[in-house]
Amino acid sequence: MISFLFPYCITNSYVKIVDTLNLSYHTVKQLNDIIDNLPGRSHFQRKDLSVGHEHLEFYCRDVLECIRSLYGDPQFTQDLAFAPERHYTSHERTCRLYNEMFTGDWWWAVQVCNLRSKCYIIPDK
Repeated sequence: MISFLFPYCITNSYVKIVDTLNLSYHTVKQLNDIIDNLPGRSHFQRKDLSVGHEHLEFYCRDVLECIRSLYGDPQFTQDLAFAPERHYTSHERTCRLYNEMFTGDWWWAVQVCNLRSKCYIIPDK
């Protein structure tokens, strides 16, 4: 008897929780549709690939559209890096930290070396 009632209890509890939250969607598909239609966001594209006898489907977004969206949204301004930085574990600068792309040697070498020619990884305005 308990095993029969258990799914019923979970289903009823789920319905009550969803109703209490007053969500603007009721299914995962509806949520995905809302996300896909947010302003400034790149839409997913479906790509087909055949490898041997296997047919694969990939879903992706246009990278340049995603970058434009991120850089165009003031909400992300504080999280964007435009110049290389060097971080250290102490004031003596004996141990360097590498934890983001802009703290790496490559970005430092490319952007700092090109300052004379006015070429930047991310062009300034």
